[in-house]
Amino acid sequence: MRTQGNLFSGLTPLVSVIVPNYNHARFLPQRLDTIFAQTFRNFEVIVLDDLSTDESRNVIKQYAASHPMRLLFNEENSGSPFIQWQRGANLATGKYLWIAESDDYADPRLLERLVAVMEESPHVGLAYCESRTVTAEGQVGETFEYWNRVLHPTRWRSDYQNGGRDEITNYTFIQNTVPNASAVLVRREIFQLAINGAASHRLCGDWLTWINTMLRADVAFISEPLNYFRVHNHSVRATTRAHLYCVEEFAIKAHLCGLLKIPMRMRSKAFGMVYQKWRLSVRDFQTSIDYAWIRKIYAYCWTVYAPGTIRMTACLVRANAGRIFHRPPIH
Repeated sequence: MRTQGNLFSGLTPLVSVIVPNYNHARFLPQRLDTIFAQTFRNFEVIVLDDLSTDESRNVIKQYAASHPMRLLFNEENSGSPFIQWQRGANLATGKYLWIAESDDYADPRLLERLVAVMEESPHVGLAYCESRTVTAEGQVGETFEYWNRVLHPTRWRSDYQNGGRDEITNYTFIQNTVPNASAVLVRREIFQLAINGAASHRLCGDWLTWINTMLRADVAFISEPLNYFRVHNHSVRATTRAHLYCVEEFAIKAHLCGLLKIPMRMRSKAFGMVYQKWRLSVRDFQTSIDYAWIRKIYAYCWTVYAPGTIRMTACLVRANAGRIFHRPPIH
């Protein structure tokens, strides 16, 4: 690991900026430029490369020659962005963490606005801002207000703070209301507890981390879009099939049902969100039905919303009746 000093020599940084990278050489210059252009200046930068196969390491080394940052280059690919998050947090010295993912970028005022909220509200453990989509080619799109509109038609149009457990029960239980890690500032001491278990989820480790944070502290939202979330065909979510979404989402929701008193109407709504993915996944079996996967899904669904298993069975039978009732012989 190559290490250099903090942005301001002699100061303990208030924020640790963690940049986990894998094969994003194309986007790294804009990512790093918008970090070092932040109006809030008391931060350190930790860049982690997960054995990229493109020119990422050359780009990082070029920036490290003229910008203060600490580098961690993996000799083996970790297989999970959440392992990289955890490694970055363990290296960090700041009071707050910003997971600035390597293909996204930020408005110069992002840290200034988020740090102000956290400093003024010590009960808040996680603060995040609105994001805009941006394509691989740099075309800026709409905000992510549409993402949470299914939960409330206007709530994410203005700033708010809320108790963490209330936020989970009424909103984050149903879907991940924090669509992009690059929009988040979180207290390091809470994050280091909340990240445990995230690496066992390929897609939903961020959602689990935010939930675990909200179980311990309150949440704040800034409605101004200060983060730019890159959406492209090589992201983890774009390359993973719907059946993995189902099992991970149901697992998290089942976990929460064991911790909090979730009203049945919210359980029903949460089931409906996963059911849409279930309908896609049961049409996508390549050769044979994965019965172990189905049993796991049903167990989680039973915990979340038992009546939903009836709808799931009907959907499964309609989509795969021929294969369900004609299982291949066991040799």
